[in-house]
Amino acid sequence: MKKFILPTIEKVEIKNFSLYKKVDLIEIDLTKEVYCLAGANGLGKSTFITIINYCLTGIVKNPSRKFTWYNEIPKFYNQSKGFASIYFDGRISEENYESAEVSIEFLIGLNRYRITRGFFEPDQLRSFSKLDESTGEIINFNEIELDLNEVYKEHFTKDIQLSQFDQFVFIQTFVLTFDETHQLLFWDESLIERVLYLFFGVDSEKAKLADKHRKEYNKFDSTFRNLQWQITKTRNELNNILKSISHDSDLDPNELKLYEEHKSLSEEVDEIDKVIDRLMLEIKDCDLAISDFLLKSSTLRGEYEILFSNSLTEEVPLEKNTEIIKILYDLKVRIYSSKNYEDLIQDLINALTKLKNQESENKSNDEYFKKLSKIDSELSSFSKEITSIQNRKTRLLEEQTEKLEKSKYINDRIREIERENENEIRKISRIRKTVDYSELTRSYEEQIARYTTQKDESSYKRSLARKELQKLEKDLNQGYINAESIFIPIFNDYARSFLGLDVSIELSASTKGTNLSLHIEDSRRQDSFKLSESQRYFIDIALRMALIELGTESATFLIDTPEGSLDIAYESRAGKMLADFAKEKHKLIMTANINSSQLLLELASICRGDKMKIERMTNWTILSEVQQQEVERIEEAYTLIESKLQSI
Repeated sequence: MKKFILPTIEKVEIKNFSLYKKVDLIEIDLTKEVYCLAGANGLGKSTFITIINYCLTGIVKNPSRKFTWYNEIPKFYNQSKGFASIYFDGRISEENYESAEVSIEFLIGLNRYRITRGFFEPDQLRSFSKLDESTGEIINFNEIELDLNEVYKEHFTKDIQLSQFDQFVFIQTFVLTFDETHQLLFWDESLIERVLYLFFGVDSEKAKLADKHRKEYNKFDSTFRNLQWQITKTRNELNNILKSISHDSDLDPNELKLYEEHKSLSEEVDEIDKVIDRLMLEIKDCDLAISDFLLKSSTLRGEYEILFSNSLTEEVPLEKNTEIIKILYDLKVRIYSSKNYEDLIQDLINALTKLKNQESENKSNDEYFKKLSKIDSELSSFSKEITSIQNRKTRLLEEQTEKLEKSKYINDRIREIERENENEIRKISRIRKTVDYSELTRSYEEQIARYTTQKDESSYKRSLARKELQKLEKDLNQGYINAESIFIPIFNDYARSFLGLDVSIELSASTKGTNLSLHIEDSRRQDSFKLSESQRYFIDIALRMALIELGTESATFLIDTPEGSLDIAYESRAGKMLADFAKEKHKLIMTANINSSQLLLELASICRGDKMKIERMTNWTILSEVQQQEVERIEEAYTLIESKLQSI
């Protein structure tokens, strides 16, 4: 079952690209199986491959950086965008800076895409439309107020059946393209592992996880090794210092021992004195805390006495209330003298009402009791706090007494050493003031301890990342086993058609990652230098062809042909291998030097004109002065290849 639905390019338009000086608009029909842009060196053949990839992905790969520099797929995608403007700046003139653009029309299954991108706008699209050829429905996203590039990436990623757009960028750059940098999959562990997870893993989400865990593993492994180197380096430096100390000829061993004892005792008494100072501060804090609680307790006791006194106050009997007695006396006099007394009656009523209100305002015995109980509780709590602090103070005083006695004992011992060995102490001290190694050696030891702790932490995190990778490797192994009966014969056929030798591959794993092991005539070729340059290049191209054929029904493979590396004996074989790939549903866009090499002639002879188109770069740009001197030979080369295309 095919995993992906990768794009098949059918049309490219390049507008106002200054490097191609003869034309303002280049329209290229790519409906044939093979399209070959042929011309002399330095005319922009490799740039053409880069233009196509840039339009599809929005990035230009920096040729000076291998994938290990990025160490993860998202970082490769995000940090390659900025190189596009650097790359195109020297190839597009200032007057065409805004107008230069590239458009590509391609199929993803039954969906026909058309996009346009400016050469200095990697995160933007100038236009985007999508046609569903099964229904005839077309969506012109230009008419919708959206970020066209983000919409394009979302639709594109879903249609090709990947989880992230940057995964396609990786596949397009390192599998669907063999460019002028000639980065090889077989002998690049960081590349091949990511490729294997994408093509043989269970799904693209697990490929994303594998990319994440491999990055983590590499990070912690690098940190671990760097720290181990730092530990070794620091320990060597410490050993050299210790050797230097041991070679102090002025120091007698017994004198040195005496000095070290004196120094050790002095350091110890310094530490004890620091403890005594701390204890004195803590005892002072205890005294302040006790005083604070005693003051609070005294204040509460005063409140308690007032409340208690109020609770015992007796009410004044009515017959002893002077105000009421006076009103009653006046009332009696008026009655006896037959005078009006109604106002006195009202005064009596008012006095009695006032007395009633005053009595209601007085606290009941229950309320007094609650407040007194609360104060009792607070006083009890303060008492406990004071007891606790007093106990702490007692303990601190005992500890202070102990430390003072110990300090006195050590100081007595120090004075005894100084009294009995005054000259020796002074001599050693004088030497050590000149070269005091103790602090230096201590700092080295502490540094080694820090490095060791960090190294152990990195080792632990590395092992966690490795465990997660091992889980995913089981899925990868099973995926490879399920596919190898199809994949290996495809690869073997392509490789054998080029080498003429029995070739096989197998999955292998190490702590550095999962990769493919190449065997030629039962001999393992683990190192790239064990093959000639042309063998390395075309075996790697064979691997990409096999991956493409396994992974998708149809795709477009871009090759900047390394025919300059080919031995004469392999030229026609390379042409046949490329033609075999184009016989399937897959397309080939390639560049080649225009010469009479057997590669192009063989390819043209097999494909013929109905399946292959050769494009003359002389139609696009101007030959250099040196190339113009060879224009007749260049024309002869074009004519010879075109005759092969037209032959029956």
